[in-house]
Amino acid sequence: MKRLSILITIVILGLGLNGCKKYEGQGGRSKITGKLTINEKLYINGALAQTVSYSGATEDVYIVYGTQDSIFDDKVECNYDGTFSFNFLFPGTYTVFAYNEVFNTGNSIINNDDDYYTKVPVKFTIEIGKNETKDLGEIIVTR
Repeated sequence: MKRLSILITIVILGLGLNGCKKYEGQGGRSKITGKLTINEKLYINGALAQTVSYSGATEDVYIVYGTQDSIFDDKVECNYDGTFSFNFLFPGTYTVFAYNEVFNTGNSIINNDDDYYTKVPVKFTIEIGKNETKDLGEIIVTR
């Protein structure tokens, strides 16, 4: 009887420890890196005058854990050179994105008082494994 109770306890503990599935999120050993570059379009009287490129220093980059959500789970601020890193991730599927700011001209050409910007995400969906580092390369957003 004592052996049976010990055996049942061992089986329950074994199933409990092996039955845990690790979902996407923080706590693992993988990471996603990249670099953000901004292409800024300069307008004069509603007409494109020039485009300049620079690193995305202090810009936010967002991450969504898994495929069940559309709301971001975490964000990081880019370094002075535009690089970013999401560290300590479990294996799984992740979506990394940053925002474009799209310029929309209004109807008033005289004073441009009805021009406006909209934000459009630039998304990358990536699958990572154990102890893996994935580099997204350069993400280019437009301002």
